[in-house]
Amino acid sequence: MSINDILSWMESSALGQMMRDSSWLFPGAEILHFFGLCLLIGSLMVVDLRLLGVIREMSYQAIYRFLPISMIGFGLNLFTGTLFCFTDPFRYYPNIAFRLKMLLVMLAGLNALWFKLQIYPLTMNNPERADASKLAKLVAVLSLLFWFGVIIMGRMIPYLEE
Repeated sequence: MSINDILSWMESSALGQMMRDSSWLFPGAEILHFFGLCLLIGSLMVVDLRLLGVIREMSYQAIYRFLPISMIGFGLNLFTGTLFCFTDPFRYYPNIAFRLKMLLVMLAGLNALWFKLQIYPLTMNNPERADASKLAKLVAVLSLLFWFGVIIMGRMIPYLEE
């Protein structure tokens, strides 16, 4: 099965047809995508800024309570982003901004895995106002760079079409 076969299947699927035929489904998905982005980026900024030492008044345990909100936001964006791709897969797949966005999402995911496996266990029992390690700060900076890159590339998709 070639990539064109997969893209054709996506475009001709009931989901693709429904997304194109409905006058409210695509705009509704865009609204949910924006809300998901707000939840994801807003909650991650709290965590990343604490790791960078900006919000020292909050304990690590307190800021880590924002992580489930990040996952809800990511889930919303994954769902709605998939809907967008089914709407016009031949537009998204070759688009350089879309491809860079997906690369940045993957890098952000690997960075989150690094955080979960190495940084989270080390900082969970840190004293309330303790500074994070340099490694934790690196993970926080990468998180912010990757996710802001995702936002920028997402906004560039309509402008970098072939």
